[in-house]
Amino acid sequence: YPAVRGWLSIPGTGIDYPVLQSGEDNPEYYLRHDYRGNYDVNGSLFLQTGCLLEESRNRIIYGHNMNSGAMFGNLEKYAGYEYWQEHQQGFFQTKDGIEKYVIAAVLKADVSMFPFQQVIFQDQEAVEAYVDQAKERALFKTDVSDADCETVLTLVTCSYEWKEARNIVVAVRVQE
Repeated sequence: YPAVRGWLSIPGTGIDYPVLQSGEDNPEYYLRHDYRGNYDVNGSLFLQTGCLLEESRNRIIYGHNMNSGAMFGNLEKYAGYEYWQEHQQGFFQTKDGIEKYVIAAVLKADVSMFPFQQVIFQDQEAVEAYVDQAKERALFKTDVSDADCETVLTLVTCSYEWKEARNIVVAVRVQE
């Protein structure tokens, strides 16, 4: 399946899915399709168009906020500090290996409040500034450091507090 770019797994959350990516001609194709290209109301998790794994320092993954908990339906639970404490780590596997991430910030925002769609950063300091901005808007403080952070994983799904609201989880890559 050529559209598969990786696999996202966050133990204990129900998030354990392939991550796909479509072309610029139909960037939200996988919002309503599975990895085989079949129509699926749940859709799939998918990378933002233009997010190139070899170049982008921010791996932005979208998914539906399903009432069943499927896809990113459980991302809403991260609004609770206790849930975050129990589910801080996630893994993103690509053809190059497994990347481990720790969740540094959980926020509710829209693109006018937080630039979650940014894929290119000039340097490591710019990545750290992105994470710092997420932490400033976060629902609660975490003790996760963004020092020496080179790569970020941003998970995005709908939220319903206002038009265009999003549940956003920002995680920093941990070097092992």
